[in-house]
Amino acid sequence: MEFAALDPKGHDRKSFDCGVPALNLYLQRYANQDLKRSLTRIYVLADGPTIIGYYSISAHSVRRDHLPDDVQAGPYEDIPFLLLGRLAVDRRSQGQGYGDALIVHAFHTTRKAASQIGILGMIVEAKDEKAAAFYEGFGFRRLTATTNRLVLPITAMDALLGT
Repeated sequence: MEFAALDPKGHDRKSFDCGVPALNLYLQRYANQDLKRSLTRIYVLADGPTIIGYYSISAHSVRRDHLPDDVQAGPYEDIPFLLLGRLAVDRRSQGQGYGDALIVHAFHTTRKAASQIGILGMIVEAKDEKAAAFYEGFGFRRLTATTNRLVLPITAMDALLGT
């Protein structure tokens, strides 16, 4: 098993099923289009052509007044983040820690980007309360304006990664 950028021709997207139709449909039909348009990057944890799980990550900004009060964002109105847009694990591999492995890989991807460009951290859009609880387990906190969006500053990410 290894992490890699999604290869639309080399990775088997058709057989991926995480149990959430919207996440399956995105990987199977729209991921390649987003890659071609350079709207996102998609990383997979794969065993050869078989996709165990995936996540998408892209640039994003959040209004400063939507952040929790203790997140130091400076005087700017729009604060740069990376958006963890989607994260899913195939049903056959769920409950084995692959979701944790995917998010930790996303943290490393975010840290690498933060070493080259200015970003405050990661934003995630939780699909439901179960997903929100998963992200909160990593220290993500809900934005004030939208309860399904959560934030994790780089400083908190560093603490989790031990960097």
